[in-house]
Amino acid sequence: MGAKTAPVVVMEFSDFHCPFCRRHAATVLPRLKREYVDTGKVLYVFRHFPLDSHPDAPAAGAAAACAGRQGKFWEMHDRFFETSGRVGPADLSTHALLLGLDLARFRPCLEREGREDVRADTALGQELGISGTPAFIFGTNQGGESMAPVSSISGADTYEAFARAIDALRAR
Repeated sequence: MGAKTAPVVVMEFSDFHCPFCRRHAATVLPRLKREYVDTGKVLYVFRHFPLDSHPDAPAAGAAAACAGRQGKFWEMHDRFFETSGRVGPADLSTHALLLGLDLARFRPCLEREGREDVRADTALGQELGISGTPAFIFGTNQGGESMAPVSSISGADTYEAFARAIDALRAR
């Protein structure tokens, strides 16, 4: 989300069934979006990191990834977090239908591309040492799909903590 040329990248590792991720999405992310993303200062990247303790989270992540393939990732993201984390496999097509997604493309994506997207994000998180959600990595944009990690926040923190981390990178 945001300008691909933004100088700062915030990468979130999240789980749609995590109550702390939901709190971040409801309280911190809207202000970050308004003050940093929408102004071109930050590129905000979401990565799937379903926890083993949330057995339906991988399917929810796959559904969001598939919605993203139809240009509606953030809309699905918002729907899932607004449902208080109660998103089971039986609910996924209903959410897709309500967003106006092409179900003929969405349903097969759930079993293939969406699951692979979740696996790839999880593997990246593990490589970076992520062990819980939400987790955030702050870095400088290196162009393309690359960032140079500089700092991190583990857990749902305050907007002020995020602003300090972002502003420190912007001041470099």
